Amino acid sequence: MKTAFKLLIVALVLNASARVGLASMRYYQFREAAQQAVLFGSGTPTIALRRMILDRARELSLPVREQDVVVRRQGGRTWADASYRQGVEVFPNQQYPLDFSFSVESYSMVLGPP
Repeated sequence: MKTAFKLLIVALVLNASARVGLASMRYYQFREAAQQAVLFGSGTPTIALRRMILDRARELSLPVREQDVVVRRQGGRTWADASYRQGVEVFPNQQYPLDFSFSVESYSMVLGPP
C-alpha cells in the first residue's frame, strides 16, 4: 500500500513538472521568435513585426491576444513587449494560472544617408 501511494505521488509530481516544463518551453520559443523579429526587422514596419509575433504565438498555441503584444520604434531602437496568462493543469482537473511576460529590444545603426 505504501509503495502504491509513493508511486502515485511520484506520478503526480512528474505530470506537473512535465506540464509546467512544456508551458515554459513554449514561452521561451515565443520570446526567441519575438527577439529574432525585432533584431532582424529593423526595416520592417512595427505593424508587420507585431503580426509576425502574433502569428508565432498562434503557431505555438499560446493564449496571446492582440492587445497583449506591443511593438514600438523610436529612432534606431525597436522593442516589443508581450504578456499572457496560461492555465496549466498541474494536478488532474486543477488549472493553475501562470503569468508570462517579456520585453525584447534591438538597436539599429544605419550607416550613410537615410
